[in-house]
Amino acid sequence: MKPMNFTGIANDDRRIAEELQAMGAFDQPEVAAHSVISEALSAVSQFLTWMRWKGEYGVYGCRVGATAAYTLETRSA
Repeated sequence: MKPMNFTGIANDDRRIAEELQAMGAFDQPEVAAHSVISEALSAVSQFLTWMRWKGEYGVYGCRVGATAAYTLETRSA
C-alpha cells in the first residue's frame, strides 16, 4: 500500500491509514484498468458493427429485423 497523505504529518498519516485499514477501507481490490490494446480492439469492433449496420440500413432501409435477415443471408451463402 502506498503511503497516503491526509494531514501532512507523517505520524498522523500513518495512524489514520492504519485506522482506515482496520475499518476495512482497503479490502476491495483496485479495479483493473483497460489496456490500450483492448481499447483499440473494442474501437475496431464497434466501427465494424457500425459499418455493418450502415450497410443494412442502406439495403433494408431500417434496422428492424436486419439481424435476422443478416443471419439468413449468411446461412444461404
